[in-house]
Amino acid sequence: MLQSTTATRPSRPSLRLPTTPTDGPLVVSLDEARFPVSLTFLAENAWSIHEAIGSEHVAHGRLHYSRGRFAIMTAAGEQTYGPSWQAALTSHLHTR
Repeated sequence: MLQSTTATRPSRPSLRLPTTPTDGPLVVSLDEARFPVSLTFLAENAWSIHEAIGSEHVAHGRLHYSRGRFAIMTAAGEQTYGPSWQAALTSHLHTR
């Protein structure tokens, strides 16, 4: 299950990905993950993935959207998922 808060308004849940450089990161908490994960706008259809472990932010690659599918790119390569960024993120975090 995904729970969401925005960096500026934690009391207003939203599962919309940031779409401009001025949008704050989307912070999601997954029941399966120990720490919150943030998605930050990089470019059109591209977001960075970071896990907040205390004051540390651990990079988990980049989320990209193309041709109706999400993919996550890391130093190990690219994994393509389906049309749901939530499912892609959950699956990616399970395999790390």
